[in-house]
Amino acid sequence: MCDQPGGALRRVPVFVDTDTGCDDAIALAWLLRRPEVQIIGLSSVFGNSSLRNTTANLLTVLEALDSDAPVTAGASGPLVFLRTGAGALVHGPDGLWGNQQAHNLDSVQWGAPGAIAAAARAHPGLTILALGPLTNIARAVQAYPEDLAGVRLVALAGALGVGNVTPAAEFNAFADPHALAVVLASQMRVELVTRDAFQDLRLDRRFSRRLEHECGPAGQLLARVFDGYVQAVTHYRGTVSVPDAAAAIYAMHPELGTTMPATVRVVTDGELTRGQTIVATTVRHQAALALGASGVEQLAAYVGVPGFDYELALREACARAPHNATIVTAIDAAAMADLLEEGLMSLGCARAIGA
Repeated sequence: MCDQPGGALRRVPVFVDTDTGCDDAIALAWLLRRPEVQIIGLSSVFGNSSLRNTTANLLTVLEALDSDAPVTAGASGPLVFLRTGAGALVHGPDGLWGNQQAHNLDSVQWGAPGAIAAAARAHPGLTILALGPLTNIARAVQAYPEDLAGVRLVALAGALGVGNVTPAAEFNAFADPHALAVVLASQMRVELVTRDAFQDLRLDRRFSRRLEHECGPAGQLLARVFDGYVQAVTHYRGTVSVPDAAAAIYAMHPELGTTMPATVRVVTDGELTRGQTIVATTVRHQAALALGASGVEQLAAYVGVPGFDYELALREACARAPHNATIVTAIDAAAMADLLEEGLMSLGCARAIGA
């Protein structure tokens, strides 16, 4: 980030909404080590585990990193559906593969939507980083639309190709598709870090060994968490993606992502299609989203009719489905891996930067 006059580092205000699991812990540790990041606050949401677990996990990570950043608890379930338990397959029963520390949650403030809106009001230029299901963000948009209008949201959500919880859906989109739909219809500046991009940032157990041996108690905690994650995903036979770390690094270094404007819709029903993201990046695809299948059929019926201007009809239809997001389709994985290592290897050296 750019320096201010006089040599002072300009710190970027960031609010993090997280369903703290294994890769969330890595992402949070990295963010809290970055001198250019000012963590305004954090909120917890269900996702990788129950809300009680994700909140306790967030407090566990912050305590290990000696951070006093304020935490607000949020949604315990989606806007419409029951909470999915699929996160346990990757993150274990408690979301941190048995590394959660006991915390008294009675002292945690509640009301994530209000905390998110307050952060947006108080900090012009705020970036909201959403690492879990978008329920808290959607409720903030619904309750405080003016406060969230124009705010940058970097969300780990969606896929152009196959999903990672079903063949059609990425996990966060699947967990609460209605919330993603609300956010996409909002006036926020939405940037979606898709599965097509985030799966390319990959690490193996050599990473956890360095954390364990070089990074003090905080590194040892992260190493245990990461080992459980690697075992669950690969059975120790290869590399594993760290989606939340990719989103966090992209939020601070957007030059490391390949992006394009798009019109995005999310499927909110169907056992096999729930959470699928439909992404239109061309005029014809935008027109198809606006018209629907029946509208495309009607348009086709006019082809060959004297005076019918097909291209004009496409443009008019396209205008009814304007771009509502920037999608990240690829990342510079090597550069991100270097930044991740650079940030986390300082864990054993100095106090983490908090609020």
